[in-house]
Amino acid sequence: MSQQIQTKDLVYSDPQTDVLESTADRILFHAGIGSGKSQVIGVISAEFVLNNPEAIGFIGANTYQQLTKSTLARVFTVWQEQFGLMRDVHYVVDHIPPQGYKEFGTPLKTYENVISFQNGAKIYVASLDNYKVIDGTELGWACLDETKDTKEEAVKEVIIARLRQKAMLIHENGVIYKYANLQNKLDSGEWKECEDPEKVGYYVDKHGKLIGGYNPLYIFTSPAKTKWLSDWFNLDEEAEEISKQIFSKEDYYRKRTGRQLVIIASTYHNQKNLPPGYIQGIIDDLAGNEGLIDMLIYGSPFGKSGGEFITTYSRLQHVKEFAPWPELPVHATFDFNIVPYISCTLWQIKFIEEKKRWLVRCFDEFCLSNPKNNSESLCEEIITYYEPLLKNGLFYYGDWNGNTENTATKALRSNYQVIERMMQPYLSNASKRVITNQGLEKRRRFMNKLFKGAFPLDIEINIRCKELRADLEFCKEGPDGGKLKQLVEKEGRKFQERGHNLDNSEYFFTSAFDIFFNQ
Repeated sequence: MSQQIQTKDLVYSDPQTDVLESTADRILFHAGIGSGKSQVIGVISAEFVLNNPEAIGFIGANTYQQLTKSTLARVFTVWQEQFGLMRDVHYVVDHIPPQGYKEFGTPLKTYENVISFQNGAKIYVASLDNYKVIDGTELGWACLDETKDTKEEAVKEVIIARLRQKAMLIHENGVIYKYANLQNKLDSGEWKECEDPEKVGYYVDKHGKLIGGYNPLYIFTSPAKTKWLSDWFNLDEEAEEISKQIFSKEDYYRKRTGRQLVIIASTYHNQKNLPPGYIQGIIDDLAGNEGLIDMLIYGSPFGKSGGEFITTYSRLQHVKEFAPWPELPVHATFDFNIVPYISCTLWQIKFIEEKKRWLVRCFDEFCLSNPKNNSESLCEEIITYYEPLLKNGLFYYGDWNGNTENTATKALRSNYQVIERMMQPYLSNASKRVITNQGLEKRRRFMNKLFKGAFPLDIEINIRCKELRADLEFCKEGPDGGKLKQLVEKEGRKFQERGHNLDNSEYFFTSAFDIFFNQ
């Protein structure tokens, strides 16, 4: 096969080019629909096949239908039209390689879900709803399509764990080398093993520049509010900068941090490769749903997709960086779950005279999982971090059921008995603010009014409060008017992943601001 890369009749957008030229280990391409993500997978995979055939590749999508009818269909087209790679001539799918095909290493027992190339390159393909089929396989590189629908463990516990084939090396200047050429570099004295004990397995050139292993993972997805992807690539911390850039037809978000590259771009960047009127047609179809337009066209990872429990929450408006007021008391509000954690959010309230409005700030949160998922440990943590503030006074709120249900200790009957014992030096007769749990639908309406600013009250949430921010962002409304607390399973246990910090915040607001709640 020819080693020359041809790119006939295709105009690459700047975001696509950034992905294609990247030497990062973990690349996220989060872009609007029609942004040419599968096109890029086709180009990336062809370049690895032609230039680094010893590196075993992987192409995956969330479902088998997505993989075969969308991702691979487009990839095969790119291979043929852009690189002249013909199926059953230059490569075969699900078949033993024909005579004359080169093969690296020992032949496989089965070639099902394997693409074999004439030059010996191999690509495994699988749907990530059945991700364990690739367990035991060492990979050189991987491309994942529509990862928004994929389970976190499929990527982090399986794909990343398999990305360890010694096939490629990368110089810190970005040049990629074949691992097969390593010994020649060492024998010639051009490279030597790195002597730094913190860089075991690395090599250095004559100038002391590092050379390490290279096993890139490319993650492609159309927009969705996917918490584990957002956390992994720190999208929350960059929310303001992302929102500043992606809503321009010319600009887009690009950030390289260490081993990671994040590209977030709108569909407009690929407009030249789309049918005339395609983008406007989508916008017309979604008229009245600005959140979906933000997501599907502009690539926003923060757009409202519909059905949010708190519809008036705005990341840009409500999330801030600030220190707690050193002179004011603390309002601590609790939710007594065991799994995934027991939780408490810490608030302060200040009346801003010039505005004639209350400013209510959540300055921290505590979410303790096993073995510290009990009330005693939770109080110990709060005291450790904030005892000087607690001396200003403490008010506590929480789930009324905490008066009876025990996730406290063996010695004490209720969670609130533990809180009263642990926090006794900071309490007064007015400290306990626990009230009967209010109706779900009424609570939701009240919280939405609060975040909208309908009362003389402004809410700010510290950027460090990741779980509360995730609840506000990802919790959906259930059929009963409350939260749709979907069950997830981890390590054999089923639990409600989201909503716990939003619950304890509701206990706080309905009690501390009952004058507004009861209007």
